Amino acid sequence: MSDFSENWEQCMHSSGLLVPNVEDANEALEFLHQVHSAWENSGGEAELTIAGLLAAGALVGVDEGALAVLGQLGEIAVAAYLSACISCMASVALEDIKSLFANNELPDFVVAELEGQGVDLTNEAVA
Repeated sequence: MSDFSENWEQCMHSSGLLVPNVEDANEALEFLHQVHSAWENSGGEAELTIAGLLAAGALVGVDEGALAVLGQLGEIAVAAYLSACISCMASVALEDIKSLFANNELPDFVVAELEGQGVDLTNEAVA
């Protein structure tokens, strides 16, 4: 398990939430993108829960390990879960996030969430 993975999981656990095991910020972003896409394709309702996404079969392409984690989250709202994941990711890998932003590789929904949380992505990333 990588430092990123351990730190991200620890941050999420402190909020009472779970995340699948990923090695780096890129894998975490891929997972978040899959969940976000499924949520948007299901209408993007603020009150839609993880259980609702699973029941609708909306999480196509998500690996079994991630589905097992998501299955334990049940009635957590998808929007709240994504927000918590992005917040924790920024708290443990902000320089990676800034670098992805600088290279225009950060998904728009992540940029919007971070900006909404007051995170300044425009500061030059450390290489």
